[in-house]
Amino acid sequence: MNMSEYGQVDKPGLPTREFTPNEFREVDQVYEPDFDKVEEDFVQKLWNGQRFFNANLISIDGREIRVLKPGVWNREEGPDFMHAEIEINGKLHVGDVEIHVKSSEWYAHKHHLNSRYNRVVLHVVFFNDDFNLRTRLQNGKRIPTLELLKWIDAPIGDLFDETVQTEADATNFCRVSGNRLNIENLKNTFESLGVERFLEKADAVRLLRTRLNFEQILYEGVMEALGYSQNSKPLRELAQRVPFSDFDHKSEHEIQAILFGIAGLLPSQSEKPLSGNNTNDPFIVALETLWEASAHAKHPDRMNVSQWRFGKIRPYNYPTRRIAAMSQLIYHCRGSLMMYFLPTCEKAATVNTPKLLRTIRIELLNLLMLDPIDYWETHANFGKGGTQKAKLIGESRALDIMVNKILPVAYIWAVESESRKLQNAILKLYSDYTKLQENSVIRQVDRQIFTEAQPMRLISPTAKIQQGMMRLYKNYCADQLCDLCPIIEHNAVLLEEG
Repeated sequence: MNMSEYGQVDKPGLPTREFTPNEFREVDQVYEPDFDKVEEDFVQKLWNGQRFFNANLISIDGREIRVLKPGVWNREEGPDFMHAEIEINGKLHVGDVEIHVKSSEWYAHKHHLNSRYNRVVLHVVFFNDDFNLRTRLQNGKRIPTLELLKWIDAPIGDLFDETVQTEADATNFCRVSGNRLNIENLKNTFESLGVERFLEKADAVRLLRTRLNFEQILYEGVMEALGYSQNSKPLRELAQRVPFSDFDHKSEHEIQAILFGIAGLLPSQSEKPLSGNNTNDPFIVALETLWEASAHAKHPDRMNVSQWRFGKIRPYNYPTRRIAAMSQLIYHCRGSLMMYFLPTCEKAATVNTPKLLRTIRIELLNLLMLDPIDYWETHANFGKGGTQKAKLIGESRALDIMVNKILPVAYIWAVESESRKLQNAILKLYSDYTKLQENSVIRQVDRQIFTEAQPMRLISPTAKIQQGMMRLYKNYCADQLCDLCPIIEHNAVLLEEG
């Protein structure tokens, strides 16, 4: 293979370097990689750094590609870059980008069978080894494939040298990294950003109010939050397919039967039938009977089982158990999710001591942390059960739902009710909740901002501070708006003099 065919341009004056035989082989004094030695992380770094000699790219099927935003690097399960903005033949596409070393890996990893990858707008590979000109998604749509080897802006060996540094490339360019911090100013900055993020979420609720009532907004929000990143979208879709109003005067088992039936997760809907005595379990028989008797069973538009993720998830976080949790919550709220939570929120407007406020925060979490009953005491899915008993919604998940879903909805309720006192009380509740579980964004900000000498614990992270970190990363770092960095603007960095 002659590298000139791939747009590789030799740059005079660049230092040369020797490579071991099992890394590269020499062809006409140009190094061609052994593709079995190239790692996906390397290709991700090329994409993240946009290491191309030309901004006008061409996909392998001849379409014009321009990258407006490469996307946010996703370190968790799912597409490698999210929220990318790509122009394809002059038309803007907003979605995800998936990276592979070889194009055939898309099919080897079975992404073409996984609905989670239906938002991918561009398949980026280091080397194209597939006869297909375009990449097929689970929904049948085909997207372009971009081969980076044709467009890289430096000899491959030099790119290897440059990228073998830190896992988090963003820290290489961050003006805050490595500097001494004014901890008090930094904490205040994150708290301010945390309030901004909360109000941003509240504004999203305000927009939803133009077409949805409070009950449906809260119902969809809680469902989405129950799914973590793996099942948040299908759970929200389920809530949209079965509106909250459909559950009026329904028993808990009827609610479960409807939700599991529309989700396509009942044992009778599975391609793998239950074994042994599980098929005759009284609970399963009752659910199947209630489903067949429901009006929803006659509706042909049901979800596909392939939409649900069970792999790499703890059994007690399975979507089946999350649906059981939502069913129990719907039943307990007696027709109104808002009236289930709002009276406790309103109590916060009448207290003036931290101890009483803490009691109210705990009361709100306890409304979510329901004990399982019947079948779900010992089951995570339909079939063989276990002996371990755990709450359907644990404390960390309840805290996340409260901070990200319930309080923003309650705040807009207070705004529409013109109750300034309740608005302030909800902001006070939000400000005092303890920290949430760390995610990839929080860990990235930790690597980027803090050091061993000044670790993150010095700012005593709360939920509000963590939300501020997420706003910093998503609104500034991800778009490389370093000139507008709030940390520098608020004098939280102690720059060296001279």
